[in-house]
Amino acid sequence: MNLIWFFKQLNKYIAPYRWLGILLIARGLFEAAFDSSIRISLKFIIDAAIIPQNYHLLILILLLLGAGAILFVFIGLLGDFWAARFNISVTNNIRSTLFVRLQNLSMEFFGRRSAGDIVNCFSADTEKVENSLLYGFILILELGSILFSAIFMFSLNWQLGLISCIGLTVCVLAPAKIGQKATEQNYQLRDKRGEIANVVQENILSQSVIKLFGLQPRSIKNFHDNLQDLKKVYVQATFSSYLVQRIPTLVFVFVQLIVISIGAVMTYRNMITVGTLASFQVLLVGLNLNILSFTFSLPYLIEGIAGMQRINILLAEIPQVEDAPDAVELSPFSREICFNNVNFSYSSERKGVSNLSLTIKKGDFVVFVGQSGAGKSTIVNLLTRLYDPDKGQIIFDSIDLRSCTQKSLRDQIGLVSQEVILFNTSIRENIRMGYLEATDEEVEIAAKNAEIHEFILTLPQGYDTPVGDRGGQLSGGQRQRIALARALVRNPAILILDEATSALDLVTEAGILATIDRLAKERTVIMITHRITQALRADKIFVLENGTIVASGNHTELLKKEGVYATLWQQMNGGNSNSTEIASV
Repeated sequence: MNLIWFFKQLNKYIAPYRWLGILLIARGLFEAAFDSSIRISLKFIIDAAIIPQNYHLLILILLLLGAGAILFVFIGLLGDFWAARFNISVTNNIRSTLFVRLQNLSMEFFGRRSAGDIVNCFSADTEKVENSLLYGFILILELGSILFSAIFMFSLNWQLGLISCIGLTVCVLAPAKIGQKATEQNYQLRDKRGEIANVVQENILSQSVIKLFGLQPRSIKNFHDNLQDLKKVYVQATFSSYLVQRIPTLVFVFVQLIVISIGAVMTYRNMITVGTLASFQVLLVGLNLNILSFTFSLPYLIEGIAGMQRINILLAEIPQVEDAPDAVELSPFSREICFNNVNFSYSSERKGVSNLSLTIKKGDFVVFVGQSGAGKSTIVNLLTRLYDPDKGQIIFDSIDLRSCTQKSLRDQIGLVSQEVILFNTSIRENIRMGYLEATDEEVEIAAKNAEIHEFILTLPQGYDTPVGDRGGQLSGGQRQRIALARALVRNPAILILDEATSALDLVTEAGILATIDRLAKERTVIMITHRITQALRADKIFVLENGTIVASGNHTELLKKEGVYATLWQQMNGGNSNSTEIASV
């Protein structure tokens, strides 16, 4: 059942709260000892007090049991409070470790693992580990009771105690092999639940497309198919867990029958007293209850092991992009960025760029154009070090990007992408996300530069207006301008616009492009677009096709070359290649 591995992994998160855990174990052992003491006290009540008619001894025993019961209740309530604090502290430690690890993983990981599966790891898997903690202390309590009961049974009669312990050993060993299988099946069940969570999340985010194309019946059918797969895995995993719970109970029923039979015969022949038999049977019945509780807790432990395995897989992920041990801090951008024979592929099926060489000088307004899939956004991903090149170098003021810290690079870059991501908080805080130390005045200056300040002031709550989930309370153009303000509040040396206006209407796009024209005079601007008309503004245009640069120059120079750029221009302008006529567009 991988119990040793599980406890080793769990110990890493328990370590900061070790003393609290020790107190809980001590609480469990005390409760187990007192519970067993009540059971064996029956021998003394019968043999030493009731049969000899010793009333004073009877009262003394009962008073001692009463005092112990009061202490038992007090320690039990205090232990419950400690257990609540211990469980949430350890679980939050696991969640915190997961979240920190998630922040350090590269974009390659997020492209490979589904969001629903990751969320499921944070919620369901950690919940299973939390349950295993809760029932783990119950297991300790029951094991303590079993231990004390076994000691008392041997003290009453070693022959009956030996028979009981042999039966107990069989109860523990019998489900071992099934327990291993149950752990594997529960791991598969956790994976399947992660897939279900991802299907639901994808469906929710895609409702507009599903409704528009009438995909509801297909979505329902696919979901039902997934549920059937879940049902199959669930039945196998749950049945195996139940077997682990049931087998010890069935075995112990036969052990109990054997002990009762032998004990009755020994009492009949005066080999043991009535008090001994009664106390032994009470201990045996209590032991059976302990085993029932113990085996009831085992499935939760199995699920916790499966959850911890999935958590460990995520924690074992290695970032593809990491700072070198001797990484240097980049100085403010002052000269140029060079791509030297850069090659990169996302996977064997998905190519990025090939033999890419180019130079971007400080203060340039550079535009990358090309059809979808040409490799334009890959350049942004490489320049921001979301990915590292497979071959070649990217040089930032004579320093290879692999040799610098990611933070010192990204601190100099502001990015506005096609898919604007806003957080479900106020407009002010969304802008401040670009520079967390920005004052309210700096936030408003950034909003003015992005030409969204006047609109914000018309809102009832102004800058404190919530934007809603993913910015749903705002229009597309308003979201883009807030994203632009977020990029500007950090006063970046390099402003990157990755298809930032492609989803907007022409009027909104023209307004944002006018803002960008003004901003381009103050910093280096890199624009990624498939709209050739936006290239008119550029100092230099790079034309990409299948991950390589096929042409570069300004608008007029590229039209004269009559290559891919000129063809794209003519296609967008009905065959008119006159650059002078279109300059007014």
